[in-house]
Amino acid sequence: MKKKLDKEQLKFTLDLLNKQKYFEDEASDIKEAKLKSIINELKANNIETNEDFFLQLFSRQKFEKGLLDFTINVLKKNNYIDDDTFDYDKIKLRTLFNELRDKRIYPGEDFFIELATQLKLQYFDPGLLKDIHYLASALPYHVMRNNLIFLLQITSDKVVIATSNPFNFQLFRELERLFKKRIEIYLATTESIEFVLDRGWREMHSEKAMSDLLLKNPEYSASKVLYNWQRNTFAVFFFAFLSIFTLAPSYVFYILFIAINLLYFLINPFKLLIALKGFENIRRKVNITDDDVNRLTDDELPVYTILIPVFKEAEVIPNIITNINNLDYPKDKLDVKLLVEELDGETLDAARKFGLLGEPEVTIGNIPVDTYKQLTKLFDVLIIPDSEIKTKPRACNYGLFRARGEYIVIYDAEDDPEPDQLKKAYIAFRDLGDEYACFQAHLNFYNPRENILARWFSLEYAFWFDYWLQGLDISGAPLPLGGTSNHFKTSRLKELGAWDPYNVTEDADLGVRISQNQFKTAMLNSYTLEEANIKLGNWIRQRSRWIKGYAQTFFVHMRHPSKLVKKLGQIQSFYFILTFGFNILFPLINPILWLVTILNYAFPETMGALFVPEVKTICEFNLILGNLVYIVLHLGPSIIRKEYFNIPIALFIPVYWVLISYAAWKGIFQLVTKPFYWEKTQHGLTSYKSYADLKQIEKVMEKVKSKKIGVQTS
Repeated sequence: MKKKLDKEQLKFTLDLLNKQKYFEDEASDIKEAKLKSIINELKANNIETNEDFFLQLFSRQKFEKGLLDFTINVLKKNNYIDDDTFDYDKIKLRTLFNELRDKRIYPGEDFFIELATQLKLQYFDPGLLKDIHYLASALPYHVMRNNLIFLLQITSDKVVIATSNPFNFQLFRELERLFKKRIEIYLATTESIEFVLDRGWREMHSEKAMSDLLLKNPEYSASKVLYNWQRNTFAVFFFAFLSIFTLAPSYVFYILFIAINLLYFLINPFKLLIALKGFENIRRKVNITDDDVNRLTDDELPVYTILIPVFKEAEVIPNIITNINNLDYPKDKLDVKLLVEELDGETLDAARKFGLLGEPEVTIGNIPVDTYKQLTKLFDVLIIPDSEIKTKPRACNYGLFRARGEYIVIYDAEDDPEPDQLKKAYIAFRDLGDEYACFQAHLNFYNPRENILARWFSLEYAFWFDYWLQGLDISGAPLPLGGTSNHFKTSRLKELGAWDPYNVTEDADLGVRISQNQFKTAMLNSYTLEEANIKLGNWIRQRSRWIKGYAQTFFVHMRHPSKLVKKLGQIQSFYFILTFGFNILFPLINPILWLVTILNYAFPETMGALFVPEVKTICEFNLILGNLVYIVLHLGPSIIRKEYFNIPIALFIPVYWVLISYAAWKGIFQLVTKPFYWEKTQHGLTSYKSYADLKQIEKVMEKVKSKKIGVQTS
């Protein structure tokens, strides 16, 4: 009798056949050539290659094909899938249940009980599984979630696991090798596996979301506002200034005023130079063409995670549903995480109402319920455990630990990204090399004309994202990322420590850390439209948080100035101080200059005696020419786009700068009193609608009807 093929020989041969892609559909002459190559390699490894050998080998292939056909037939019989759900020529037994989950198809207990009976496996009751969630940490989260397993018990001779994928033979062999024990399998539903993993890991992920950066790189954490030497330095300067001012107030005021004006006189040319670099090199941004996008195939695109942190955002849930479904990306390769705080009842209620948690009570734009369910299946609502500190970066860290995508992006609740933005970001990562850690899309508003505040805000945004950041990029300076539309490689983001949950402008801070770790950020030629603030109080809350966060970022990265210079270099360190330090300082000291200017015109004789003509000349130069230059710079994007209606509005933008100074003082006061408090920006105030209007909803419906969405109903 001929020798049987043992397990190790079988595994070696199967791996070899898969490596050579022997089982793929190819011409017979190609297969014959491959088989000869395989036989030679088998002989070199002393593996017998007679007729029985190949009969055994290919009987295994037939066995797995039979299992696949049987499972698919049971799924079809129970109406979980149909002939159009998959490309059945490409489906594999080992990944079938993962692909079902990716398409948000969750077979019920009836299916798994029938499958367990046919496979002679025991079925594990979901209720019992949910009661033992505390065992979730027995294996890494992603190992269990990706493989749809849950470890139940380890005894002296066996490891007992529950799984909704009983055909992952390779994993079971690895577990046998790891534990050196036999594996006993129970079958469970996919939903029960995911539920118990979520429940078992939520507290651990919540704690890690707050502490990961602090424990791994404490010098990058804003949990401590100032180091002792920084606090002492401020104290020495403050008391020295106070003492001298008490003795000679007019002299101190005179010196201070001159110093401020000289500072403006020296710094403004550098800011102008960076802005002009942005204007001159606007076409040098990462430019992905429509042809580049059109050449992509769905098969080559990776899973892409989208994080959408929301807090008291009930009114924009319909926009989120529509805008995410509008993205031109295979829907079964989107991993959309809606991040909701545990105590945010109004947003959770809206998520339930619109079908993101359970059956929908209402639909958007009168879409039929069955069609609408396909739109909502994209979303994985993650409920963030309550914590004393509730910040956007904490929620994003929690989502990052659950992310499945090779790439990841953040969108705010009201965001309308261009439909092909994910594809452009993927191409940029693929083609530009590993030195790029992040691509930042351009930001602007879809309601820029709603009122004068929105117009000023839009002028500022266009200048900042289209030209200022572009100028910093060309100069090689650290880029303060915007709070949305930052695209990362997921693994690289984790290496960098993700987001600092204590920093209220976590995006800008992360941009500096990217530079300190010798990686690059670049602007991507794609836009995301946001909602411009139209209410003054809401705008001040947002701007004061931004300035407080910039101050946090500045103090964190100036804890060790010599290290900063060593990592960034002298020029880039200067750009960092320019972007973060002076952009905080100038709004704070501007009121002093304005006050002196007013007093100069109100009491010319008194002020003339105080300041010599040369000082007055510098002051007038800064006031007149400096303001004119900044007005023209902010008008630049509008002039290039021929939006001449913005010219009258820009002439009054100094009023907007007064508001910025007020917000700056509020932000610095909060840095002292409530450093980690997140000032909530309310969205959904605009009467304008962008992608989430009825015409857009109709387009989404057409995609669903033509099966372009790619999500199946269960």
